[in-house]
Amino acid sequence: MAEAAADAGRAPNLRLFFALWPDAATRAGLHARARALHSECGGRAMRRDTIHLTLAFLGETPVRQVERLRAVAAGVQGDGFALDLDRVGSWHRNRILWTGPSMVPPALAALAQDLEGRLRADGCALEARAFSPHVTLVRNAHAAPREAQLTPLRWTVGSFVLVASERSAAGAHYRTIGRWPLKRRG
Repeated sequence: MAEAAADAGRAPNLRLFFALWPDAATRAGLHARARALHSECGGRAMRRDTIHLTLAFLGETPVRQVERLRAVAAGVQGDGFALDLDRVGSWHRNRILWTGPSMVPPALAALAQDLEGRLRADGCALEARAFSPHVTLVRNAHAAPREAQLTPLRWTVGSFVLVASERSAAGAHYRTIGRWPLKRRG
């Protein structure tokens, strides 16, 4: 994918990322947490249909690279896991409120590392910063959330996805263009 930059002006592009996508019950719990944070801190709560946990952000990618990305993802080996979202925090500079785990499950760390390694080996240019699992809940927050004891929100993760972010006047809309199961532990 090193040629992606050269092709950017010629080929149609998609804005792509790999993510964990919550099931309906988890999405509802995350959205309720987003609404509560929004009430406390202002800003813009994420829409229920956009809530996710990013594993790897690819950015603008030529459409013709999608099949290669699918092949890379198909080679990823990982186990399903439970993710306990028991923290909220903020990034003041970006005015983002998020939720995440206080303890990263080893299976999540291994999944992110395997995916990143395979993408880099295939020539994808990824961000240099370390993987920090979180779910963005509010953008443009006016204040940081106060510290409070949270009831953990348990998310049973059984797959990961490749998503295209499509912008319109109504905002970003996400379209899943590939899904790969994780092995069930048992």
